[in-house]
Amino acid sequence: MCARDAAADRIDPVLRAAEVEDLPRLWELDRICFEPGIAYSRRELRRFLALPGAQGIVAEVGGRLAGFSLGYPDRADAAARVVTLDVHPDFRRRRLGRRLLGDLLERLAAAGCVRSLLEVDVRNSGAIAFYRREGFREIGRIPSYYGRGLDAFEMEKALS
Repeated sequence: MCARDAAADRIDPVLRAAEVEDLPRLWELDRICFEPGIAYSRRELRRFLALPGAQGIVAEVGGRLAGFSLGYPDRADAAARVVTLDVHPDFRRRRLGRRLLGDLLERLAAAGCVRSLLEVDVRNSGAIAFYRREGFREIGRIPSYYGRGLDAFEMEKALS
């Protein structure tokens, strides 16, 4: 059995706010991360980024888009809505998703959100396990959320 080289797993991403100019790259990455029907269109990503109080965080490594997170505050119920968390396959399992989600939730908590909500495909066991590790719990199942017969779990986490 070979020991893993922990140093090879480390990355030092630059995190910054997403800008409109990032949309083509965000859209491309979303299509890599999610299947058709679940991946967002350019128009949908643009609409989410334009929502009042929306937060988009981009992670770059060596000028390359490694991942991004996107969410917005829902003033009706003081919830932070996580729209998507995308990490390029080349950068997975290096805690980048955790950093992107954490930064997003910190920003939305600072904007007054007291809890966070997201939806995840019930077939995506890796994402469900990740969100559980990050403190989310399932609070419901949404039938056909992603299309006919493609259900989602709604997950929630309290924010401090």
